[in-house]
Amino acid sequence: MFPSRLRRAAYRAIILSALPFAWLSLGREAQAQTVNAVPASGARPAPSRPDGVRIAAMQAPKPARLNVVRFKKIDYVGLAEIAAQLEYKVSWNEVKRELTLRNGVRTLVFTTDRREVSCDGRRFFLGDPVLARDSLHYVGKTDYEGGLLAIMRPDLAGPLPSPLQTIAIDPGHGGNDPGMENESLHLQEKVLTLDVALLLEKLLLAQGYRVVLTRRDDRNLGPTKPVDWQQRAVVANVAGADLMVSIHFNSLYPNTRVGGTETFVFTRRGQRSDQSLGAGQTDDAESELVPVNRFDPWSSLFAHEMQGAVLKKLGTSDRGVKSKHSAVLRGLNCPGILVESVFLSNEAEAKRAATPEYRQKIAEGIADGIQAYASTLEALRPKSAWSSANPIPSSPSIPR
Repeated sequence: MFPSRLRRAAYRAIILSALPFAWLSLGREAQAQTVNAVPASGARPAPSRPDGVRIAAMQAPKPARLNVVRFKKIDYVGLAEIAAQLEYKVSWNEVKRELTLRNGVRTLVFTTDRREVSCDGRRFFLGDPVLARDSLHYVGKTDYEGGLLAIMRPDLAGPLPSPLQTIAIDPGHGGNDPGMENESLHLQEKVLTLDVALLLEKLLLAQGYRVVLTRRDDRNLGPTKPVDWQQRAVVANVAGADLMVSIHFNSLYPNTRVGGTETFVFTRRGQRSDQSLGAGQTDDAESELVPVNRFDPWSSLFAHEMQGAVLKKLGTSDRGVKSKHSAVLRGLNCPGILVESVFLSNEAEAKRAATPEYRQKIAEGIADGIQAYASTLEALRPKSAWSSANPIPSSPSIPR
């Protein structure tokens, strides 16, 4: 039986005032570009606002304000209130300490004192653990607004990004940076990522998208790794990208047993990345919003859709949607994610990745993830508050 106090809380009237999302504007547009930032011939330029942020001309519906409570210097909101506001049914498993929210489309399972949430059976990692106080359960406000809301009710997640027209593909590493390596199989991550990116480009062009690659051959995009990483976002921004996917292959040498698929979003403001949460790791939380943080809800939705699509295509184990302070994603003016399809340190997965047929499957899985995200956005268009009276100007074309 669900606790009576939680039932009462779930059906209390929600405060009627709106909760706006903070969208930080960029100080200035990045002006640099690389020789690889060449769009497909004859493609239409992506719609863009003068500040480079491609969002709906008017605000989408906003969720009502939730009551905020503070635990351990972190703002939390009640899952019962969330369920009531988003029209989810709630059930409680005392033995497993699990709170399940369902609405006929999505099913989310929250476990007391854990960061991992099951979203439609797939793993999604929060920045802060779920807490239980006096029979009520709470999730971090930042996790809810920047991560879960767009998955649970995308129609309430703030301004819709523009329809997908231009997609940036980033083949990880390159030049004197080989990335992860499997020496026994003579595999280098930089070679595999470029091959997958070129295969993915063909699939996306066939679907009518405009595509830009951050590199088309074996090169660095800058004289140092930090500059190289930053240039990936610059290429996407100059191209007017509506979405970016950075393609990578994983490794945990000397551990050769771990395998599976991970998808990363940029860490939400004020939270630690998944990489910093292990024992003895340094707190790497950042107090300032960076450009890509403006799109946290949509990056999270995109990552959720991508993780499901790649898992379905490859049949790999689910290592979840996680966060990292990725320099590749940091400066983006659009939603973006980083996909680690398989582990080169896992001999079985590396052998599969070495074959052209399997790399084609990886490209197809990523294309499916993009299409799933695009379909979700398009399903929202009739309900969103677009204004035909205020058209969004097109971005200038990129010189060849």
